[in-house]
Amino acid sequence: MKCIDGTSFSSHVTGKVVIAVAAFILCPCLTIKSSAQTASAVLRNIEAEQTRTGCSTPEAGAANRAKPIDGGILKLDYALIAALREAKLSEARENDLSSTPALTLDTASTGASGGDAEKSRSKAGPDDPPNLNQPLPDHALDQYLREGQKKDSFDWDGAFRQSMVFLGIQHAFRLATEEGTRAELKGPFFKDYFKALRSLRGWGDGDPFLVNYIGHPMMGSVTGFIQVQNDPKGIKEEVSLKKSYWRSRLKAFGWSFAYSTQFELGLFGEAGVGNIGIRPTGKAKHPMGYVDIVVTPVVGTGWLVGEDVIDHYMIRRLEDKIGSRTIKLVIRGFLNPTRSFANMIRGKWPWYRDNRQ
Repeated sequence: MKCIDGTSFSSHVTGKVVIAVAAFILCPCLTIKSSAQTASAVLRNIEAEQTRTGCSTPEAGAANRAKPIDGGILKLDYALIAALREAKLSEARENDLSSTPALTLDTASTGASGGDAEKSRSKAGPDDPPNLNQPLPDHALDQYLREGQKKDSFDWDGAFRQSMVFLGIQHAFRLATEEGTRAELKGPFFKDYFKALRSLRGWGDGDPFLVNYIGHPMMGSVTGFIQVQNDPKGIKEEVSLKKSYWRSRLKAFGWSFAYSTQFELGLFGEAGVGNIGIRPTGKAKHPMGYVDIVVTPVVGTGWLVGEDVIDHYMIRRLEDKIGSRTIKLVIRGFLNPTRSFANMIRGKWPWYRDNRQ
C-alpha cells in the first residue's frame, strides 16, 4: 500500500490506470492504420472486379461493389473510402477526356450544323446493318422519264415496220407485172439465190432509163423519208446549210443504202424472191448490175433534199397565196411525191406535214 497526497492506492489499481491511459493513446493510431489498409483493399477489389467484368465506368463498379466498413473507434472508414474513390474517378475522367478530344469536337460540330454531321459520320462497313432511316427511292416518275427518252430517240421499231410494208408493196408489184419473177419462184431456194448473186457484174442491168434513174431514186427517197419521219430530231429540220440538217439527211442516206442493198442482194430482195439475174435476157447478158445498188441511195438522197427545197421555198409560198384548202393539199401531195408515199406508209395523209398544219 502506497500513499499519494494522503491517499493510499493499491498496486493493482495503479496498474489498471496505466493500462487504460496507454490504450486511450494507442487506439486512434491503430484505427487510422486499419482504416487506410481497409480502404486500399476495397479499391484493389474494385479495380480487380472492373478488369474481370469489363465495366467501363468507375462510378458503376464502385457504387455496385463498395460496402461500408466499420473499424476503429474514430469511424474514419467512410471518409477515407469516399476521398479515395473521388480521386480515382477524377483521374479516370481526365484520362477519358484527354484520349478523345476529336470525338468531343465532332460531337459539338454535329450540334452546330447538319452538313458537318454528315461529314463526321463514319462510313458503314460491309457487315453493318442497312440504314433504315434513308428514304426509299421514288419510282413514280420512271414511266414518264422512259416515255420522254423514247420520244427523243430514234424509233427503230417504227422504221423497220414501215420498211417492211414498203418491201411488201414492191414485191407485190413485181409479182403482178413481171412474168419472169413469177416463173423463178420454183426450184431450190438457196441454190438459185447464190447462183443469182454470182451473176452480179458490170454497171447496167438491161432496165430502161425510167426504171434505173427515176424509179430507183424515188425508191431511195421514200426509204430516206422513212428514216427521217422516225427520227425526232431529223423530222424537225428545215432545209438549210446547218450541220444538223445535213447530218440528219446523211442518216437518211445510210438507211436508204441498207434498204436498197437488201432489196437487190438480200434473201428477201430481188435475188431471193424471183432470182433476178439468174438467167440472161435479151436486153442484158447479166441482169444483175451495180447501177441499182449505187443510184438508189445516192440519187435517192438527192431527190429527198430536192423535195425539202421545193416544200420550203415553193409550197409554203403557194400556200400563202392560195386560199383554197383543197388546192393546197393537192400541191403538197404532187410536188412532194415520195414524202407523200412515206406518209401513207406510216398511216398519215399524203399532204401531212410534221412542221405545220
